[in-house]
Amino acid sequence: MNKQPATFMKKNLGPHLEKLWLLFAWSTLILAFIIGHIAAKPDYLTMAKSHFSNFNLVPSKDYTSLPVVFVPSEDSQSNQSNASGGEPGEAVVIAAGTGYGGPFVLGVRALKGENSARIKEVVVLSHKETPAYLQKLINNNFFRQFINKSVTDNFLLEEDVDGISGATVSSKGFTKAISEALHKGAQSHLGYEKTWHEVEWSPGLNEALMVALFLMVLVVVYAPRNIAKPFKLILPFASLAFVGFYVNASISLGTLAGIAMGYVPEFRQYPIWWIIVGGVLGGILLLGRNLYCGYLCPFSVIQDLLQKVSGIKLALRPGMARNARRVIYGLSWLALILIFLSRHPALGSYEPFGMMFSLQGMGIQWYILPFSLLGSFFVPQFWCRLFCPVGLYLSEAVRLQHATVRTVGNILVKNVTGRPSDSKIIADSYSKATDTLTILFASQTGNSKHLAYQLKASCDANSLPVRIASMADYDTDNLQRESHLIIVTSTYGEGEPPESAEGFYHTLFADNAPQLPDLSYSILALGDTSYRFFCKTGIDFDERLSELGAQRLHERAECDVDYDAMADTWITSVIKVLQNRLEASCANAVMPIESTGAEQAYYNKARPFSARLLCNDRLAPDACEKDFRHIALSLEGSGIQYQPGDLLSVWFKNDETEVATLLANLSIPADVEVEVDGNIRTISQALIENYELTQCHPAFIEKYATLSQQAELLGLVADFDGVRDYARRHQIFELVRLYPARLTAEQLLSSLRRLTPRKYSISSSQSDVGEEVHLTIAVVEYMSGQGVESHRYVGGASGYLCQRLALNAEVNIFVEENEHFRQPEHGDASMIMIGPGTGVAPFRAFMQQRAAQKHTGKSWLFFGNRNEELDYLYRDEWQQHLDSGVLTRMDLAFSRDQQQKIYVQHRIEQQGAEFYGWLEQGAYIYICGDVSHMAVDVEKAILQVIELHGEMSCDEALKYYERLKHEKRLLKDVY
Repeated sequence: MNKQPATFMKKNLGPHLEKLWLLFAWSTLILAFIIGHIAAKPDYLTMAKSHFSNFNLVPSKDYTSLPVVFVPSEDSQSNQSNASGGEPGEAVVIAAGTGYGGPFVLGVRALKGENSARIKEVVVLSHKETPAYLQKLINNNFFRQFINKSVTDNFLLEEDVDGISGATVSSKGFTKAISEALHKGAQSHLGYEKTWHEVEWSPGLNEALMVALFLMVLVVVYAPRNIAKPFKLILPFASLAFVGFYVNASISLGTLAGIAMGYVPEFRQYPIWWIIVGGVLGGILLLGRNLYCGYLCPFSVIQDLLQKVSGIKLALRPGMARNARRVIYGLSWLALILIFLSRHPALGSYEPFGMMFSLQGMGIQWYILPFSLLGSFFVPQFWCRLFCPVGLYLSEAVRLQHATVRTVGNILVKNVTGRPSDSKIIADSYSKATDTLTILFASQTGNSKHLAYQLKASCDANSLPVRIASMADYDTDNLQRESHLIIVTSTYGEGEPPESAEGFYHTLFADNAPQLPDLSYSILALGDTSYRFFCKTGIDFDERLSELGAQRLHERAECDVDYDAMADTWITSVIKVLQNRLEASCANAVMPIESTGAEQAYYNKARPFSARLLCNDRLAPDACEKDFRHIALSLEGSGIQYQPGDLLSVWFKNDETEVATLLANLSIPADVEVEVDGNIRTISQALIENYELTQCHPAFIEKYATLSQQAELLGLVADFDGVRDYARRHQIFELVRLYPARLTAEQLLSSLRRLTPRKYSISSSQSDVGEEVHLTIAVVEYMSGQGVESHRYVGGASGYLCQRLALNAEVNIFVEENEHFRQPEHGDASMIMIGPGTGVAPFRAFMQQRAAQKHTGKSWLFFGNRNEELDYLYRDEWQQHLDSGVLTRMDLAFSRDQQQKIYVQHRIEQQGAEFYGWLEQGAYIYICGDVSHMAVDVEKAILQVIELHGEMSCDEALKYYERLKHEKRLLKDVY
């Protein structure tokens, strides 16, 4: 009873409370920054008087700007002289500068003699320096070194003044401030001539080592694996030794806050700071990469070493990661409030690593350090993932850079090419004609796109004004301006819209979807009766448009797998209706607008190319349970061009022996003549070349049960789910063998679907293989029955290509463009490829292309199969790509090589931190393989990785995942 109000409050009030919190946090930070800035304006006279109370100081009339000089008043000077016998001519010079942690103000008391002025006392009047470092200077009598030195001395560190080890930067800062103040005062206030030498600076060994470390990071990140490997081993220890212990230059929250407040040390004073901070910020701005975390951060190395010692890797729940993110924001908010109000970066720094390497720290750090070290024994990167503000803010900066680059890039592309967006092209066309047909298509495998362009061609032939676009490119704001609309769409999976239709689908079904009373529409829906939700997406669109007030201009068509005949009839009928509707506007017809490019391939489904079989090699030994084949076909003389990611459609022939057996089981003579597409041929020839006999479907079982009157089949038909499950697991050949009957040739053909070509992912790149096309195929085969009744069945296309087609024989093929599975346009983009089994096929093509075109982007392959020794497909090729650096990394999952089965999704989860890091750096994800199991499990794993390592809520992870799809950085080729 109590769950519903709690859910309501979380769902409805949660986002508003979060916005209020963000508003409060930002407002208080800005207010603290302003208050601290106002309060921080120095009152040098008050500072000086508080520390030199024996003097009644007044500003010198001769010099009032920095370095401010204060002199005792006449009364104070007289009293001082009488009391102590001191001579007149004393002055307090204000020296201001910046140390390691922030600014400081010194008071330097000097006494002018007959020939020179000498230092009598150095006092710290105010400071924002890291307390530990200042205390180290005081404890080591650093300031006493200046006593009795002449104001015209050189004050060269390590020559005139000894630096304090462990506080070198602070030593440089204080020495520089004193020397500059006294030298300026000596010239301007006392009128001395310049006799001192300026401090000369030139880069030394430390600076060279820091630059070398950055270069090493770039090699590890961008160089091929074989080159980067030794540097990857050296880098952690080099960072720990140099950045951590030697120069103690770890970036902290205080560092970032100091930059915001303008506390930036002079380059010559602290060049290491400039190199590391400048390099990290430059990496974010120019490369979109966080080059600090995991590379230069010494505390990250400490945590990794503790992990290796313990060997314990406790996983964090997504909820813990989300709460940790809130903790980081909360702690850093409190720390920044304190820093901004006090203008003291060190006071708000709670990170333990600075004190660990310097052995100096604030009180709370002594408690946080052992806690974080202990946690690192059990949880990988314990501090970094749960408490570190630096990593969080640097990652946010990287994310902001990526978003900015994408936005600016889109603007530049439009300005440079002069080509507006596809939706803009379509939107502009509305001003040119009102009565125009718009065709929208949503396709998963290309069939809907093919039919959409077939419809467009018919419109063009009849001079009907038409525009065409993919739903992914369509601006739904134009819906209310449409007069005539035709949607051609398939249905994906169990009733879901294709990915390219998701945005359009959600807009149309939103509560605020527009009313469309002026729209006439029709739907051409594609589906598969083997699935429960046949043509569901098309039906959904039809019903929703009607609900919104649109009028049907033609009845919806619902096409099965063998859609050609029905689609042709429907298109012809629709054209007749459109001729009556759009005839008046033909004179003002709009030029066709193609937002996704017209189909220009010479060879297609109706006109295939006859390719010669060049190669049919086994990819696995005979002991392997599956028969994997590498197929190579010749394209010589065809002029066919294809891209990695495209599909090859193959027309196959059914097994002659199986056809003969089927006809015998049905008591149909093999030489009976039938008419197919207006041609007379024998029933045997028709079954071999024109009809589907391997893929069974519920409609055939229902018709065959009625014709044969087999009791078992009639009982099966009554079970809606059972008949679909049976169809998926049995071929028509097998069903007829198990349940023979006496049919006529006409009865048989009326029950069958027409043969359709099988689609395979192309596993080659023409940049590498020229006029060839390669396929990677697993032969579909299974045994039915036992003993003498047992029978082996093979797949239609896989059996034909791999077992029945002779070398040098020809097979009819054509290429289908797969625009939704293309490599990144830029060769330096990173790719994550996930393809178990034959799902690895397109990634073989990707790697061939990258190798041939010398692309520099990183590539990470997740591959899996049953046994490493038996079915590690293309093992030598992957190793060659790894050695050459074309393939950066490869993670393997062989499910049967250990007691507990391991699949690619498990490897993704195990490598979650790095996987998410690649995503944050702009990597593209490609998934190829089984749609019903593998793809679902992989998507779940990716969502979990985003939620856990991105420290997001479930809803935030889903939005992140959807953004990847929207940006076309998550692409799938599943079947």
